[in-house]
Formats: sequence, structure tokens, C-alpha cells
Amino acid sequence: MLPLLNVWGLSIDLTLVLLVGYIVVLWAGGWALESLARAHFRRAQHHAHDGFAYDAHLDRYECPQGELLTLDTYDDRDRLAIYKAPASSCNACPLMTFCAPHGEGRRVYHSLAEFHETDVGRFHRRLSLTILGVALAFSTGGLVAWWSRPGEWLLAIASGVSIMLLWLDVRDDPQRPRKSTETVSTPDGAS
Repeated sequence: MLPLLNVWGLSIDLTLVLLVGYIVVLWAGGWALESLARAHFRRAQHHAHDGFAYDAHLDRYECPQGELLTLDTYDDRDRLAIYKAPASSCNACPLMTFCAPHGEGRRVYHSLAEFHETDVGRFHRRLSLTILGVALAFSTGGLVAWWSRPGEWLLAIASGVSIMLLWLDVRDDPQRPRKSTETVSTPDGAS
């Protein structure tokens, strides 16, 4: 058995401090994991059309050499719009080896899906919810085990915070319709 610590006149079992520390690490880990995944998703989206200017009114991209890439394919299942430049203009371009080495013209892939709608987003969301669920299980289990012992208030607070974090994450349900400020045209003219 580990010794008791006296902090601000309160006796706290060192085992309890270690358990609460582990719960805090779980909270931070779940948050950091999902935050890093979202940042990587945004970076990958930006990199997919880096250097290309998008004209939302005309729904087309313009390459650094001035060639226009128009909507070629719209994949409704994957929520992906593919813009393509004519191969003839790309084959004559001095940037072809870097931009379109396959000889079929440059393609820009514009994801219409939000992070939570992608496979990666759903995976990281489930992982984050699992980590928060484990934190809740540890804090609740610790609260039951430490009931009527010095420091149970610390686990009560940890349980409350775990419930709140889990509720906030579940409340941000990706299946709920979102109000979007960005409209993207589809080939049939719908927004």
C-alpha cells in the first residue's frame, strides 16, 4: 500500500493520485489524437490543390500556368469532386513532370466530405470515444473502490469530468445535419 499524501490539509492516497493522473492522461490523449487527425486531414485537403486557385462562382480551378480545370467527375458515394485539365494543354506545360507526370492531364480532387464523414474521421472518433469511455470506467471504478476513503472527492470530480467530456463528444454527433456556409455545385447544377 502506498503512503498518504497531505495536500492543503487533505489526506490523499498516492494510489489515488496515480489513478487520477492516468485518467487525465487518457483525457489529454483522446483530445490530442482527434485534434492531430483533424489537422492532418485539413493539411491533406489543402495540399491536394496547393497552388491552384478556386473560383467558387464558376466552379473551377486555375493552375499556376493559367489552365482551367473544370469539373470532370462527381463521386456521390465518396463525396468527391474531380476537376481535370485537358491532357493536350498539360502535355505542353513545362511543369508537367511535377504536376501531371502520367500524361492524362492534371486532376484536382476536392473532398466535399467533412472530417467526421470520412473513414479516417469515423475511425478517430470511435477511438476517441473509446479512450474517453475507458477514462470513465477507471474513474467510476476508482470511485466505487475508494468510497468512504480519503480522497474519494477527487475521483468524484474525475468521474464528473469524464461524463462531461464523453457527453460533449457524443453530443457532437456527425450524423446530425450541419448548417454549411460553403456551397459546392454538382454536375447536375444542384448546390
